[in-house]
Amino acid sequence: MAGLRSRRVAPVSPELFLTSAPVRMLEARVSYPGADVYRPYGPLRSAADAGRAAPAPLSELARLESEGDMHGLAAAYLVRRNAEMAAPYLAKAGTSPDVASDQAIMALDRGDSASALALLEGVLASRPTHAQALWNRALVLRDLELWALAAQSFDAVAALGESGWAQEATSRAQAARGRLRGTEDWRKTSTWGQSLIVDGARVPDDVLRAQPGIFRMYFYEALRAAPTVERVRALEPMAATLDAHPGGTALRAALQWTLTRDFQLRAPLARRYLELYRTHQVSGGFAAFLEDVRRAGEQDLFLGALVRESKVADHLDEVSRLVAKLQDPWFTLLLEHERALQAISRGELLQAEQLLLSAAARCQQHPLGYRCIPIESDLGDLYRQLHRLAEAQRHLLAARALYRADPRWGEAQLLLQLGQLARYQGDAALARGYLDEALAQRPDDCTIRHFVRANDALALLEAFSVESAQARMREALACKTPLLLSGAKTLADLARLQPDSALDARLVQGLAERRQKGNLTPGESALLTHIEGRYVVERDRPRGETLLRQSIAEAAKLPATSVDARKARAYSYTSLLFSSAKAGEYEQAWRLFGEEVGGQLPGRCVLAVTTDVERTFVLVRGPEGQLVGHHDASRRAPLHDELQGLIPDAMTDLLRACPAVEVVARPPLHGRAGLLPEDLAWAYHSVRASPVASGTRTPRRLVVADVQAPEALGLPMLGGWAGLPGDEATMLLGRQATPSRVLEAMTDATQIEVHAHGLMNPDVSEASLLVLSPEPSGRYALTAGEVRGAKLRGQPLVILGACRAAHGAAWTYERFSLPVAFLDAGASTVLAATVDVPDAEAGPFFNAVRERIQHGERAANALRDVRMAWMKRDPRSWVRSVLVFD
Repeated sequence: MAGLRSRRVAPVSPELFLTSAPVRMLEARVSYPGADVYRPYGPLRSAADAGRAAPAPLSELARLESEGDMHGLAAAYLVRRNAEMAAPYLAKAGTSPDVASDQAIMALDRGDSASALALLEGVLASRPTHAQALWNRALVLRDLELWALAAQSFDAVAALGESGWAQEATSRAQAARGRLRGTEDWRKTSTWGQSLIVDGARVPDDVLRAQPGIFRMYFYEALRAAPTVERVRALEPMAATLDAHPGGTALRAALQWTLTRDFQLRAPLARRYLELYRTHQVSGGFAAFLEDVRRAGEQDLFLGALVRESKVADHLDEVSRLVAKLQDPWFTLLLEHERALQAISRGELLQAEQLLLSAAARCQQHPLGYRCIPIESDLGDLYRQLHRLAEAQRHLLAARALYRADPRWGEAQLLLQLGQLARYQGDAALARGYLDEALAQRPDDCTIRHFVRANDALALLEAFSVESAQARMREALACKTPLLLSGAKTLADLARLQPDSALDARLVQGLAERRQKGNLTPGESALLTHIEGRYVVERDRPRGETLLRQSIAEAAKLPATSVDARKARAYSYTSLLFSSAKAGEYEQAWRLFGEEVGGQLPGRCVLAVTTDVERTFVLVRGPEGQLVGHHDASRRAPLHDELQGLIPDAMTDLLRACPAVEVVARPPLHGRAGLLPEDLAWAYHSVRASPVASGTRTPRRLVVADVQAPEALGLPMLGGWAGLPGDEATMLLGRQATPSRVLEAMTDATQIEVHAHGLMNPDVSEASLLVLSPEPSGRYALTAGEVRGAKLRGQPLVILGACRAAHGAAWTYERFSLPVAFLDAGASTVLAATVDVPDAEAGPFFNAVRERIQHGERAANALRDVRMAWMKRDPRSWVRSVLVFD
């Protein structure tokens, strides 16, 4: 009911919400009645200006507080741009569209565009004409530089006809479209460039200086196509202007070399080159032209022809020698990029990473935007494929920043990549923003429409909106472009959930076309085989299982760095498991669970569980080794973060006779709380990524505590660490507790305790991270990836007394979290929580568990006993969500 109190009808003093002021201080619109009176926006010029707003009348604030009107109190501070004071009141204001719209203002204030968009989407889903939400959404989209969508949102406000607001919305929509037109300058640039190459038309210096990267490309083409010495000399001013941007003399050197050529021999070749440039055809054929220019020594025409026809890879050694001789950063970057693309096509992703990183570093020395944009973009996409999402985001945003300064063919492709990345990060609203902007900018581009609608369908399927997902796939398939693998997997799942003969036929056709075209990487090929098997196994089990086994075999031949291969393997085991479950072949399924993790599972007291969209499959080995299975395909909503109720009560009851239970949970279930009741002793069973050599096991305890987190994170100081009497440990306290020192000290420890803040920061890591004291460089995070790369020779017991330290990436193909990383690095057992850990309680609780383990108890039993004792005092205690991984 608290949310209803925000709808006041009594008049309020103008001083409360500054409605009598000539301008408004807040650009956003507050949804509280009486606070949204139109005045022109008067932005603050400095931080000092924030104090110039008249304070809210104390009598009015007191009245609102006495009435319990938390939303009104928050609004009084919001209009004064005092988000810090507004926050606690808004948090208590209940739930309503108006409150959610104002919560979006708070998210916008702290730069959290993803949360702001998600809140505003929720408001507009229930009230499509909510004026304040439409306005605030336009501001978020503007801040993201999604100009087409921002203009549309402002248009929607203008259409409501509110006095003042409608006029400002119209003006803002026009401004957004003006910025959008600015992003399309590449069309004008293309016209200038074509005239330069074909006719030798002069390009104004201001145009060259505005977009030096792309005009550098046009310069090289014009130089190659110039049929006379005069046309070459006419390019001298352009060469000087463009050389001045990054510095150097590369273009003037290329021009001087061209002037030394015999134009009686070169001119006919230049004319043929222009023919190739304009039509992708050349008299005498491409191979003959290459031979002619090679024989004539016209090295620039030879290189230009290969680049124009995307044939550099076919002549990589010859191109390498030529580029080494040229010593031109432009062509050095081109060659490094081409080598990286070839490595990607072979599935050698780590080699590609090094090549692209080298090229990106060279771009810092030689800022050639046109050449550097695709390098940063491909590096971002590579990291997305590797699911190193924080790095992917950093490089994609770097590419977009370069694009703003030197556009290259429009930014739609970057928007598609950013949208897909946001979906991987779980930011559905942000993903839709990027994808819809790409489509709004290029509404007639069928390839973009296919990509956007196929991604829409995947997101809708994950939300169990099956009919809507089918509709989006029909729209995607209306474009005659190659079927995306993500779209193909969506179609395979739709075929199982709600068969449609037309869509099923398009899936079969699309898979055949993709395989026939033959431009798949080895990892993509394994995925395609899986998708075909996933579809076929529901109709022809033997043939489908053969395809799934083939996919696993294809994946096994690829390096572990291939995420596509890891996906193909995991998803194929999923389909094989559910094929056995559907047939009631539980012994076969049990063998599959063990086969996937690389060994035979224990013979008793084991729970094995997996899910797949609407399906759940559970197997239990009871205390006498009896095998019981449960298969269900009735789920119609996504799983909650905690998993209470997923396991049938009868199977849980069977496990109660076990002293302890090993849980084999496939992703994305692994590491989530609530799978089994708190009064059972159970642990997540994991298999190491690679064997760890046994150490001496001399007892060495490491304690990390009293961490001094960076002030910018705004985290409260944790209480001082209080050990037990007689504790003997290596201590890393305060400023000593830096990531590098902690990693070094962990190597030979047999016990590791970390008492620090845990943090979810997708800009740094997909899983939770540990906040340690900063290095001189500013590095403060200890991430799962860094832990996984360590070697813990002491095979330690690890206690992570940090908030949400057990939180992992919600991937459906792989376990990835801090506890899993510690196990992969060599830990024997890890204890961590999935929720916030109260500072005052963490030490006593984990010390009690550790003492029991030191006295010989299994970790699962020690945790259960201490947990149940604590829950007698507080049945809802955070200790319910502490988990054991071993």
